[in-house]
This record gives sequence, structure tokens and C-alpha cells, in this order.
Amino acid sequence: MDERQTDKSLPQYPLGNIYFYLTRGCNLRCRHCWISPKFQGEGQQHPSLDLDLFRSIVAQGKTLGLCSVKLTGGEPLIHPHILEIIGHVRDAGLGLTIETNGTVITRELALAMLECKTPFVSVSLDGADAETHEWMRGVEGCFDAALHGIRTLVEVGIRPQIIMSLVRRNKDRVEALVRLAESLGASSVKFNLVQPTARGEQMHRDGQTLSVEELI
Repeated sequence: MDERQTDKSLPQYPLGNIYFYLTRGCNLRCRHCWISPKFQGEGQQHPSLDLDLFRSIVAQGKTLGLCSVKLTGGEPLIHPHILEIIGHVRDAGLGLTIETNGTVITRELALAMLECKTPFVSVSLDGADAETHEWMRGVEGCFDAALHGIRTLVEVGIRPQIIMSLVRRNKDRVEALVRLAESLGASSVKFNLVQPTARGEQMHRDGQTLSVEELI
């Protein structure tokens, strides 16, 4: 046996969290996405993480001290077995964090999240109006769908975080977004910077992102 495995004087660093990128598809076409998943419209299905593999990774993680998981994508909530995944997180006694565009949140999904240990949900909202948000997200109607998802979470007792990706188009709408988040019952607002990768690279080339000086 490796001596390092038997030396009790060595500091222990348990595994705290695992990020799961559940899907290769997304139901939106966000122009700033740093992953660039394939668009998944109605009737389409792109590859997603196998449910048994998810369970296996969680089981292995728990032997290393795993205490929570983060579900993202693509859009994690379009995974064909998302309820089973959330249920497994609950049954494993793990904390749950989800990053979502909010458009497909149902009461059933929200209640399933609520049953997990310390559920924390972040919903992306890039503007306080449909024109701004949908310019960023690329699908008509996604603004109202996201608001419905946020309200559904709040109704069951989950106060989500709102994430706004800052770009030149929405930089003057920060206060309006914060006021909207307050009115919806959100718990906080987080501001993301657009990374120069995947689709975000084109935004940087086109001058649609902000400089460091502007961000400060």
C-alpha cells in the first residue's frame, strides 16, 4: 500500500462538490455561451449523461467525501431523466445546486428540488425586458418562460439567484434587472463576464463585450 495512504499526519482534502454537465443540447441559442451546445428544439434529443453513470459517479464521490453536486449543461432541466437525477441527489443526502435558463421549470420540478438538502437554483436573466433578454438568448418567448420559472420556484419556497451576463447591450439595464429580481422574490443577483470562448469569442471580436475599465 502507498505510504501516503496510511500516514494519518497528512492533511485530508475531502471532495466537496462535483459539477455535472448533464446535456449536450440546449433549448436556447445564447449568443454569449462559452460552451456552445447544440440547439435542441421540440422533438429533438441530443446526447446526455447516462443515468447509471451519474449514479456511479455519485457513489464514488461519496467515498471521497462528496457533499453536494451542481447540475448544469447545456440546459440541465431538459435531461430526459432529470427527475430521477434530482431524486437520486435527494436520496444520497447531497446538497443541490442547479444553473438553468428557467424556461422549462414546472411545479413538479420545483417541488423535487425543494426536497433536496440545501437546494440552490440560479436562473439566467440578461435583461429586465423581453427585447434585451431574447436578443441575448436567441429564442422568442424565453423571457416570459424564464419569469414563469422563477415565480414557480418562489411559490414552492425556493428563492433563486438571478444571473446576468454583462455586455454592451444591457450594461445600462443593471438597476432595472435588480429591481425586477427584487419584485420576483429572488434572493440575490450575480453578474457574469462573457468569456472569449465558443460563441462568446464572436461577441468579443464584434466589440459587444465590455472592457475591464468599463466593468469596473
